[in-house]
Amino acid sequence: MTEPELAYLTSQRYAILNRITQLTGLVGEVRAEGVAMVDPADELTDVRMPAEGMQSHLTLLLAERIAAASTGGLRVSELHRHTRELARAHRSYWRKHATDPGAEVELVATALDALRALKLITVEPAEDPLVVARPAIARYSLAEPTIRETRTAAR
Repeated sequence: MTEPELAYLTSQRYAILNRITQLTGLVGEVRAEGVAMVDPADELTDVRMPAEGMQSHLTLLLAERIAAASTGGLRVSELHRHTRELARAHRSYWRKHATDPGAEVELVATALDALRALKLITVEPAEDPLVVARPAIARYSLAEPTIRETRTAAR
């Protein structure tokens, strides 16, 4: 957005979100990267994230990995390698075939299809395609935990 567009959205955000909610039933979420309209009835999408199951778990883990990539994106081969590591780490919870040689190719392709459908990534064609994060994927990044000192009560 341009600076004037952002200023308008910021000053009119409550009215805009209230009107959209009244007309559609969607609920606005203000985020660092902008505003998202959420469907609390879960009726407007055929791609759910998060969802239940091994494939959804992998998709979330890959979304987090892609969001954490510093710049330039990640190669699909890197996501294959990462998926092999994840499959070993989660083998007691994931389907048995997830650790089969070559299983990562289909698993990553399915995850990238979901992330692309949600407009969270773009994939640049190449011999080893480049997966580039779009701004909205930032909601799946993990922050470092904040550790606070606790005060002990005086005895």
